[in-house]
Amino acid sequence: MGLIGRVSSGRSSLCSAFLGLIPHFYPGEFTGSLIVDGLSVNDSSIAKLSTHVGLVFQSPVNQLSGAGTTVEEELAFGLENLGVPHSEMVRRVNEMLKLIGLTSFRKRSPFELSGGQQQKVAIASVLIMDPKVLVMDEPTAQLDPLGSRLVFDFIKKLTKRGITIILNTQDINQLAEFADRVLVMDNGMIVRDGTARDVLTDINCLNSHGINPSDLTLLSSELKKRGLYKGHLCLTMRDAELMVKKVIKK
Repeated sequence: MGLIGRVSSGRSSLCSAFLGLIPHFYPGEFTGSLIVDGLSVNDSSIAKLSTHVGLVFQSPVNQLSGAGTTVEEELAFGLENLGVPHSEMVRRVNEMLKLIGLTSFRKRSPFELSGGQQQKVAIASVLIMDPKVLVMDEPTAQLDPLGSRLVFDFIKKLTKRGITIILNTQDINQLAEFADRVLVMDNGMIVRDGTARDVLTDINCLNSHGINPSDLTLLSSELKKRGLYKGHLCLTMRDAELMVKKVIKK
């Protein structure tokens, strides 16, 4: 599921609330209720919620513990705190290294890796704890295009593992490739909830809440206005390819 909205719309606050950082860590007025995997955020401790929810922050440097000197030690850190048996720990670390494609970097310091690689390690350090819900708060906000591509490719892999992913991002183009549901937030409220295609191609809704529609959607909309195209508004590159073929045939 994707979470989008203008700056200060409340997206990051909602992400923090999933893990109970709000209201248990950050002070302030809290009204209403939030249920995560059957647990009430109000009534459950952060420690309890952390066994169900994993939260990935914007900066991988803030996520990495620094407790280990290598990538594999970083991944094992949380498991050690839980007292996971050594054999099970080794199995999970090896699985995560293979999943993120960094097996050959297992003996390297995570702080020697690129930004995209560091973020993959940060995500894996949360994923290795086997949460049912993985919340990512703009995980590519501080990365260059290549780093962002690495992280989003990894996220696509995770969608096939049956884990619930909630992704807060401004990158509509990347979000369109894997999200099945999208929420639009503004002024601390959810103002739109629907399928990715319905929400991300709703140009009027996006514009009214300070969100820039994708270039593909705008292009297909303009072609429809000029009578050159009669299909659905484009959301992905595949949509655009089909649109171009239809336009050329005319």
